Amino acid sequence: MHRPRHFGPQVPDSADDRMQEFVLTGELPTAHPLFNDGHDRFHDMQAAMAMVRHVSGGIGQAHFGVAADRVAIFYRFGLETGDVGAWRRHSGPGTLTATLRVRPDKVISGIPRALEFDTHLEIDGVAAGTGSANLLFLAPMAHRSHREHSRHSALAAAGQQHPGAGGEDTPEGAPGPAPSEVGRASAANVLLRSPVTVNEHRLSAAVAPPDTWPTALTRQDGTPSSVLLLEVLRQTALLTAHRLHGLDPRHSSPIALHTHFRGHAEPDLPLRCVAVAQAARQDTVGRPLVTLTLALTQAGRAVTEATVSVVEDL
Repeated sequence: MHRPRHFGPQVPDSADDRMQEFVLTGELPTAHPLFNDGHDRFHDMQAAMAMVRHVSGGIGQAHFGVAADRVAIFYRFGLETGDVGAWRRHSGPGTLTATLRVRPDKVISGIPRALEFDTHLEIDGVAAGTGSANLLFLAPMAHRSHREHSRHSALAAAGQQHPGAGGEDTPEGAPGPAPSEVGRASAANVLLRSPVTVNEHRLSAAVAPPDTWPTALTRQDGTPSSVLLLEVLRQTALLTAHRLHGLDPRHSSPIALHTHFRGHAEPDLPLRCVAVAQAARQDTVGRPLVTLTLALTQAGRAVTEATVSVVEDL
């Protein structure tokens, strides 16, 4: 639902002058192959992110004049859940309501090249946190050029003229962590593989090769979707909090996530995810809390960087 604004005296052509507000409501999934694969204790925060992603391009076209051929790319996501209790699953699917304030950015000739999203979340009428996102719109030719340059740079850095899937960082058939260690129930949804190395406050894990990725988490061209990259970060955060600080992944959940997508992940080059954990502490009600800095790397470059906070809620 769009809430049209009636403007008073403001700075002409400012971002606030053109800010628009939208309210989205929908049931949280109950049978999603990834979001509902686990111990069924918490709603998956990716469901909220997916709702914003689903409508973002349409908002740009319908309310800000963005051309239909523009390629929409999210390059930042942030979510703070506040009290994790709001995300506990109860009977029924749960109703998610997201109030979006959308501001135009990088405006040229009246048309934004980017949008900024600020989001307030509620689940079943209970405050469930806030979110933010930055969306960039690229002309098809600019997107293709950027994509080709990114791939060329990645292959050059890897020293591969004829890349193939796998590589020594992801030994074929190498077993990954147990599903329970990354908060999932099905081994098919475990995206991490050996070698998993731990060094004091640091954990590093190989990412599974593309031929093992769930098809729902890849784009048509075979490259990993943002859902897949976010899931790798989530799994690495839970695994690190478990192995370094003893948090039980069955009762743990991310409560804060801030992600910066810095480049494209190539499907035919090995990926690794590295996490550095801060000292464990307690949240305001005494629950164990671990904050981590993560980087998803490929050919020596950061593809995605994030900070994640994980809490254990027994």
